[in-house]
Amino acid sequence: MANIQAVVFDLYGTLIYLANETKSYARLFANLGLQTPEEVRQAKRIALTEDFEDVARLVRRIKSNAQVDFASYQQEVEKERASASLYPETRAVLDKLKEQEIRLGLISNLASPYKSPFFNLGLNEYFDEVLFSCDVGLIKPDSRIYQKMIERLGINPAQTLMTGDKVHADVDGPRSIGINAVHLDRTNNSSKSISSLEGVFQYLNFARKPI
Repeated sequence: MANIQAVVFDLYGTLIYLANETKSYARLFANLGLQTPEEVRQAKRIALTEDFEDVARLVRRIKSNAQVDFASYQQEVEKERASASLYPETRAVLDKLKEQEIRLGLISNLASPYKSPFFNLGLNEYFDEVLFSCDVGLIKPDSRIYQKMIERLGINPAQTLMTGDKVHADVDGPRSIGINAVHLDRTNNSSKSISSLEGVFQYLNFARKPI
């Protein structure tokens, strides 16, 4: 593996988690009467690649004549966002990477209401480049979103490491354009994965600055 100059992270399930996860969007889509897999996929794509301030605007975009209780779903989204917490090692790992002058990127598939915990928890202070799917109109594992990150970081893919909790989005996708990638599996069920964020350090060369 080339000398790693940048580490790119996923967000939810990697750096932060929702202590009160209700899967409100999944239930909303079911309540909208979306029955076929293609209808559900299209609704998810809209939610993840377009910017919506609230549930009502999202619903009108997906199904303009839908009759649902917008307020109840909005309340659930608010509760989910309020429950966002850092994993125990997140801040220490990011601090250590910054101390070692490693450039940091973040790529996250999320609906626009779920951006706020990233800022509320102070993670924005660590990252050189951030790509939210709802802002750039692309979702992992589309190779274009990883390419956009590489271009913004100004670093060769072979000098970049990505990690996250979804194999298809955070490992297979990055590797398709030559980015090194490792799966984060907090259940520790695979020898090919890391079980915490601290596992990224085994892939880094810290010859420039001793720990």
